[in-house]
Amino acid sequence: MLTFIQRLISLVLRLLLVGVGLLFAAALVAAGVVLTLVLVIWSLLRGRRPRVVRFHVDPRAPFAGMRRGPAQPPGEVVDIEAREVPDTPAQLKRDER
Repeated sequence: MLTFIQRLISLVLRLLLVGVGLLFAAALVAAGVVLTLVLVIWSLLRGRRPRVVRFHVDPRAPFAGMRRGPAQPPGEVVDIEAREVPDTPAQLKRDER
């Protein structure tokens, strides 16, 4: 009789632990969805379209993008043409009347 009660308590504790774990996972997913929606709405209100970033993995070469080593020999300098960056982005400029 004692082992039956121990088994029953053990089963109830396991089910309780699994339920708490599922509840925690659901809360994390819900928080992620809410945060994503808030960030998308915030960027749309600011006049900036949200970027969608898609990752593509070639199954034939899954680690092709993880090569190490410098892209250019060390010591070589690449010269660029500098330009002035405006204070206000073009999409936020308003017509002054």
